[in-house]
Amino acid sequence: MDPRQFTWPGGRKVAVMITAAVELWSEGHWPSYAPMAGAWPLPGAHDAHSTSWSEYGAKTGVWRLLDVLDRQGMTATFGVNGLVAERFPAAVHAISQAGHEIAAHSYAQDVVPALLDADEERANIARSVDLLHDVTGHRPTGWMSPRATSSARTADLLAQAGFTWSGDFNDRELPYVLPTAYGPLVAIMHSDFSDVRGAAAGPRTYRDVHQDLLRHLLEAPGTGILNLTVHAHVGGRPLLSSMFDQILTSIRLAGDDVRVTTHQRIAEHVLATARQHEGNRTPP
Repeated sequence: MDPRQFTWPGGRKVAVMITAAVELWSEGHWPSYAPMAGAWPLPGAHDAHSTSWSEYGAKTGVWRLLDVLDRQGMTATFGVNGLVAERFPAAVHAISQAGHEIAAHSYAQDVVPALLDADEERANIARSVDLLHDVTGHRPTGWMSPRATSSARTADLLAQAGFTWSGDFNDRELPYVLPTAYGPLVAIMHSDFSDVRGAAAGPRTYRDVHQDLLRHLLEAPGTGILNLTVHAHVGGRPLLSSMFDQILTSIRLAGDDVRVTTHQRIAEHVLATARQHEGNRTPP
């Protein structure tokens, strides 16, 4: 399928995916980029401050992000660790009840597929799915690896487990069909600039980058996609969530050329387009 011929439903120019991550680290683990962990590491000691900092997302930030999305009338894809469903089921239930898509995001942020053997990875996928299903009553159809770092076997294991898409990819801007031993899996781009990676540059830079990218995609030739990524424990805090809100306002005011959609809807469109393309091919 030639990406230059790829189009969005209704002839819209830009698709916007709002990716919201709600994450936790297993006991004894915490994010290395937490403010104190990065500025003043304590080797060999339990970093209670960084643990508390990371838990802000599931305890506080997710509720603020849900409020922002509700005010804007927009639907997001939430990547949720199984550990969040285990420890904070009310938050996961609220995400589901608000109509957002929930994607499996491993059991915890320190459980990275690339570090697991085949049996461990298969068990991690099943555990993540089961924990989310127990809370929401729905099995997730999409997957995001921590650090966006899959193993060489992840795509096959996801397709085997019935997933439609994976958000671990950065080799193309537009989504595409990835063949696996168990059928097609849609590869969806990971964000180039999230609140985590842009935090050092400041909240206003996070806003300005996405507003500039939206303008560029609307003016550039061809079809575009914008993955707006926010983490509940980072972008769910007051100032960054305000910047997130302003980005959403810019998207809403961009008009009919822009469509806010979920990863699953994008995956379904990609698969339908690929089937149509195959059906239109002239046999040699």
